[in-house]
Amino acid sequence: GTCFSDDVASAIRRAVDAEVNIIVVSLGSDMISPLMNDAIFYANEHDVMIIAGGGNDGPYTGSIDYPASNEFVVSVGVIDSYLTVPDWSARGTNTASSSFTKQSGDLEFVAPGVNIESTSNNNDYVTSSGTSMAAAHIAGLAAKEWQSDADHSASATRELLRKFSLDILPTGNDIISGWGMPQL
Repeated sequence: GTCFSDDVASAIRRAVDAEVNIIVVSLGSDMISPLMNDAIFYANEHDVMIIAGGGNDGPYTGSIDYPASNEFVVSVGVIDSYLTVPDWSARGTNTASSSFTKQSGDLEFVAPGVNIESTSNNNDYVTSSGTSMAAAHIAGLAAKEWQSDADHSASATRELLRKFSLDILPTGNDIISGWGMPQL
């Protein structure tokens, strides 16, 4: 499907104003949107965590879609049941940045995203694969472990996810699996 960036930006702002803690964005584009950038910055200023699928455009370095490529957005790639990253899961640019911060274009985490069963239209179920499914896993874990007592809950929760991530090869913060798969 398709959508307009002004609609997505408006939805992010409305969610922030409704005082949500976490927003999941399961869409991506190769183009940066100034309207969405402003909305993402607005969310960050209000301590709201945005989590987005990195995209299904791998295996090329720097193939993370926007808005997941934004430094304020938690970007998520895919692993399968064997803890292997599929070729189609987008790759970050992590080796070009500091190994302890997320910068634009970096991949942050991976999560299950191959053959995931979920609800569908018409009271049905469907099995799908993609970074959108993986982003939902990270969002659920972030909600479960939300650090509500911290001064900056979103940052503290993000740091907790990093701290308890299972490193997926190659070792360290890398373009294929970022910090790895959070295990809490």
